[in-house]
Amino acid sequence: MKHKFMWVVASLAVFTVGTAATGDFAVTDDSLGLSQTSVFDVETPAAFEYRDLDPKVAGILPRAWEDAPPQIPHRAERYLPVNAQLNKCLECHEEPDKIGNKEKGKPTPMSDTHYVKLDKALLVSNKHYVCTLCHAPQTDVNVLMGNTFKGDL
Repeated sequence: MKHKFMWVVASLAVFTVGTAATGDFAVTDDSLGLSQTSVFDVETPAAFEYRDLDPKVAGILPRAWEDAPPQIPHRAERYLPVNAQLNKCLECHEEPDKIGNKEKGKPTPMSDTHYVKLDKALLVSNKHYVCTLCHAPQTDVNVLMGNTFKGDL
């Protein structure tokens, strides 16, 4: 009982000091981040369209870094959303018997890292089921923020 009373008194003291310390202090929009300008001064990025080229013709853009997931070389909005109930990507890319054997002009089979072995069957792993968590459709857009990083990972 005594501990509960002390906890209530301490909480009230912290609350009182906290509200007294804030007073009439208002947070302005130009003090919210590292930039010393208003968040409303940031330009809205230009709208973009995903590439509308046939993946057999378009080719695949180079990966952003070593071992980065490949980008989707075709429009993907008609296959979205990808969730636990629906994954249309699997209709073309789930081919466990073709792992590691990419055929030119055919959909790329998922990597063996995307499967889990259950008894003698290969099933799509739960952690790799929602493809768009790692794979993004290719598009031609301007870089929003420059990057000069050149270090080794």
